[in-house]
Amino acid sequence: MWEVRKTGGSYQRPAGGGGRTKIGNRYGAVFVVASTLVALLCQSRGVASPVDEAIKAIADRLAAEQVKVGFEQGSWPQEELFTGQIIQGLADAYEQTGVEDYLSSAELAGYYVLRSAGYEFFGDEALALARLSSVSDDPNDWVPGTSDNIWGLSLKMFYANIKSSPLGTEGYISYFAGVDSSLAVLSLADYVVAAYSVDAEDKEIWRHALVKWLSAVDDDAASYPVMALGAATWALATTGPSLDETVIDPFGQGASYWKLKKLEDLPGLLLSHQVPADQPDAGAFYWRFDHGNGGIEETEPSGYTEDAIFATLGLLGIDSAHPDANDPNLTAAIFTASDVLVGSVSSSGKVSERLSQGGMRYYVYGAEMLRVLSQVPVPPPDPEAQEPLPSADLAFLGSGWLESRCVRSSFGIGQFSNKGRMRIQALLAW
Repeated sequence: MWEVRKTGGSYQRPAGGGGRTKIGNRYGAVFVVASTLVALLCQSRGVASPVDEAIKAIADRLAAEQVKVGFEQGSWPQEELFTGQIIQGLADAYEQTGVEDYLSSAELAGYYVLRSAGYEFFGDEALALARLSSVSDDPNDWVPGTSDNIWGLSLKMFYANIKSSPLGTEGYISYFAGVDSSLAVLSLADYVVAAYSVDAEDKEIWRHALVKWLSAVDDDAASYPVMALGAATWALATTGPSLDETVIDPFGQGASYWKLKKLEDLPGLLLSHQVPADQPDAGAFYWRFDHGNGGIEETEPSGYTEDAIFATLGLLGIDSAHPDANDPNLTAAIFTASDVLVGSVSSSGKVSERLSQGGMRYYVYGAEMLRVLSQVPVPPPDPEAQEPLPSADLAFLGSGWLESRCVRSSFGIGQFSNKGRMRIQALLAW
């Protein structure tokens, strides 16, 4: 849920030519393969890490409580409008664990989206289809008449239909006018990654639109500034030319926050909004650029689950796109945020509005959490508590890791970051 704690208002998002709309408080608004060898050793010995336990608890709950029969088959109770986001989380959980129940639930939800959307998809639904396509038997085959990949085919047709419509892609995107800029960014980020996943002809137009809308985000005009920054960073880092010297607001028409800022500045900006170790909610993220509460009574400056999820998603996108950077600040920030996120998941798999497990609980919070936890590196445990392995066993396990599901692959335009492979290969050579 893009939480009511900040605005209490309703969100109506455009759907190309005045089609479908979602009205109501928006629920719920990765990439890295930096998994350490420690994570592999724990898995090899049959010891589930806290990350694995959290993934299992959340995904088991989502699969068990999905509507299995009736008109709303494939959705979740009271959260039908946000099925797309839940699909993404389950697909990531399946890719990480190989548990078929998660894939079955994601596919059942995918058919619900196809039935209810009428091939006019919201951003989260477009990305959901992209995720289902990526875990299908024919992930890169979208040719009509030859492919059984209904997910990729539907998504490819969606973007083609928009391009060929009277208003075209830019006209479709223009329906975001009047929408809160941070909400537009959150939706456009999904559209961009989905467009690149099927090599949509107008994918660069979608990406340009994301940058334009990002330049309008600030504390005064947006409800979720840091969340939007995280989502945009993730999408831009994993598509197109990545984070280069492109000026975000070249004509100075956007918010003052972006004056002279370039895409290559996004990592530093995002890192600057992580709560430092000596402050409450350390490791989480502030929700505003000024690190205040926006003058909203009973609203805290930090500690909200979705801000941490989407900001961490952005950090993971950076790490995935730039595997050779080995930025110690980025690595430390990811480990710290990962620890905070894992600690916020209840033993029953419920995820709350606040990282302290306070506030409202929704299925979509759990699905968003899965998107990140399925990709995060596992923090190294206390070395004094670990039983060392002989070097021969280390080499054997490391070699197996390179081709195993222990690799936390990142969904996106490429396959996954080679950072994990590079680190293990270096270890073996050493």
